[in-house]
Amino acid sequence: MIREAILYLITPKTPLAKKYGFLYESIGLQARFERVKKHWLPHLKNCQDVFLESLQDLPQKKSVVILGSAHLHEIPLHLLVENFEQITLVDVIHPWRHHWLAKRNPRLKLVTQDLSMILENLENLKNLDELRAYLKKISDKELFYFKADLIVSSNILSQLALLPMSAVEKKIKKNLELSEKDEISTVVTEMHLKNLKNCEGKKLIYCDRKVIYKDPQGEIIYEGFYPVSFAGFKKVKEWMWLLAPLKEASNKYSIEMKVEAYEA
Repeated sequence: MIREAILYLITPKTPLAKKYGFLYESIGLQARFERVKKHWLPHLKNCQDVFLESLQDLPQKKSVVILGSAHLHEIPLHLLVENFEQITLVDVIHPWRHHWLAKRNPRLKLVTQDLSMILENLENLKNLDELRAYLKKISDKELFYFKADLIVSSNILSQLALLPMSAVEKKIKKNLELSEKDEISTVVTEMHLKNLKNCEGKKLIYCDRKVIYKDPQGEIIYEGFYPVSFAGFKKVKEWMWLLAPLKEASNKYSIEMKVEAYEA
């Protein structure tokens, strides 16, 4: 707890990222990783294998951009340094360690950016209809654009809509229906894919496509899936990820993810 408190104080953050919990979630993610790393190892290896395979047909390896870089659990920094001259990490919160490294290594650049373009307007969204209207308003806008030899969307698709939906739930003082959450998640995901396609360079995306909750006996008690089209992308691999073993998130269930990887 002391370590987490120190990181909370020293990690650079924007006021909005702090207000809406991105810093807290970032520190919590690292703590979870350290607790369940052995369960994540197969998932991490799959991510790294897909990344290394994506390098095989690159005409050059001067630059790479990682969208949703977080702590670089899936693609360790040493793999980026070994394979690219310039490395750009993009996220709302960058761990303190990455700030420290970026100051000492000119090859590493940190970009602090909300890839959904929703964060700065959360305060003005009072209900679900206003969130829907705002998403429609920005649906044709350029949310982000990067140019690099390789651009990686790093396991963030299902995360992009979580904060906006949580903020709306707090304001209306009730939980959104599953159908409403699926609707918003699908819209935000499609916007991300559209902007990723418009970036210049080879694209690699890996993301969870299905969540599965299992009881202590291993029986499935819930499956969730958000429908979205990956038209224009080629599926290259899929695997299962034990995100939270029994007793990590709850004594009543474990959480598994079906992860899929695509290229364009």
